[in-house]
Amino acid sequence: MPNTTIIIPTYWGWPGGHPPQANDAIFDHPTPLDGESTLPRLLESLRHQKQKGFNVLVISAAVNAQLNKQVEEKITQLIAPFKSDYPIAQFSAKDLAVLRQRVEALKFDPALVGLDNYSNIRNIQLIIPHIMGAEIIIAVDDDEVVDPNYTRQASTFAGRKWEGESVSGVAGIYLDAAGEWHLPEKPSTGNLFTDKPAIMNEGARLLMEKRQPLAKSPMSYGGNMVFHRDLFTNICFDPGITRGEDIDYLINAHLGGYAFWFDKALTITHLPPEAHQTSPYTKLREDVIRFIYEREKLRQANIEPALFNPYPGRFLDGNLESHALLALEEAVTPEDAARLGSPLEVLEHAKAHTKKYLPRYFEFREIWPQLMNALKDDDVLRELVARKFQ
Repeated sequence: MPNTTIIIPTYWGWPGGHPPQANDAIFDHPTPLDGESTLPRLLESLRHQKQKGFNVLVISAAVNAQLNKQVEEKITQLIAPFKSDYPIAQFSAKDLAVLRQRVEALKFDPALVGLDNYSNIRNIQLIIPHIMGAEIIIAVDDDEVVDPNYTRQASTFAGRKWEGESVSGVAGIYLDAAGEWHLPEKPSTGNLFTDKPAIMNEGARLLMEKRQPLAKSPMSYGGNMVFHRDLFTNICFDPGITRGEDIDYLINAHLGGYAFWFDKALTITHLPPEAHQTSPYTKLREDVIRFIYEREKLRQANIEPALFNPYPGRFLDGNLESHALLALEEAVTPEDAARLGSPLEVLEHAKAHTKKYLPRYFEFREIWPQLMNALKDDDVLRELVARKFQ
């Protein structure tokens, strides 16, 4: 098995009953600090892999910096029982401070790395294995479990050729507890946002019905992605994308000349907790921001959204704002509006966010290969990471 690191981000929030704070990071379902984590269930399933020889790195993120120390201690306890089964370590806010110091010492902006949103966390998911010398990174989430053949399948195609083309990125599918891949659908409304599960299912169905083992894909699932060194040393996640960073990475790869390939045999069981979910309006708000941002990214890159049909392409063309406004108005509650803004304010924020952060991405994508090249040769970081796995 090539030098492989399995990355598991894990997200943590305030103890039960504690009200959210205005400056909290937004994650879909952070585990309350006093709640039961799904992480051990995943780590237990990794014990039974038929193909060994991988490292596991857990990236711990808290919704608020006040929780950092407690979250680090919690993860230390949760991973301890698995240290005899495979090399496992944690990257925490304390390690981020060191990483930022080294990034600054190497003459880069330390704000380029962080644990405050999905994309920043995913970039750390690429950086630390790179420092470890990884050839392949397998990204999974802490609310999943894997079957015994998972690591074998995940390493089957990455770094090899398929139909004369290099395979640098591989995407798999999510299964639910019943082994089904399709999302629950509601009757069609004609609104992109309320019909989103059906549109996603249409995209997944087209991929699952392919006869060949691999097919180029317009979509990906962040908790079931494989990255080869050729890809992750050249293509970054976009810090301006706070949700949907998986599909955005696929688009970033496309802009950089890399295809993502869908492997329908690469399945993972996704078991998100029913409790401690963020509100529907919160998730919808983040979707509106991301699709408006993504649409402008494609426009500036002169890329046709239809290349990514049906999903996410249909969300990146046409009258997106009118669909977004109707969906937001149906989902909003007084509490949501007070904390996150009214539907009209969300749309204005999305436009302002795009104007502010999209130019930064186009600068960052040029810096990324230089940053990765500098970090891999940094002795301080290599020693830090090596100590973690002792």
